[in-house]
Amino acid sequence: MTFIVEFSEIARKTNQKIEDVARDTAADIFEQVIRRTPYGKPELWKGNPPTGYVPGQLIANWQTTINNPSASILPTKDKDGGITIQNMKTVMEKWDGTGVVYFRNNLPYAARIEYGAHSTQAPQGMVRLAMTSVNNAIKKAIQKVA
Repeated sequence: MTFIVEFSEIARKTNQKIEDVARDTAADIFEQVIRRTPYGKPELWKGNPPTGYVPGQLIANWQTTINNPSASILPTKDKDGGITIQNMKTVMEKWDGTGVVYFRNNLPYAARIEYGAHSTQAPQGMVRLAMTSVNNAIKKAIQKVA
């Protein structure tokens, strides 16, 4: 069953707007990913940081866009994810439930962090862990709009 079919069924059963449930579910999962993204601590590393490494840049590069995926790498940093979460929520508030919402990180080492190759802080990843809570995020979104 696809997400859209599941959301349609939920909306039918609960008489809620599918867009609200989809928006709140996605925002919840995106926020979990951002919060799980490690703020680099070179003192935990086996080697030296790569040239040009900026702590907090991985967190700040979670980008949320509608209909067109971002291809950019942001030069900013975010220590606790607060700025990145606010940026994501601003985009999600504009989403009307149509089109595609993209959530991506274009830093070349993001995938290596996700799959544990370079992180003792997030050995089980960020995205994979957040995705295990999709059902809870859906239930929470339904309760919010009920």
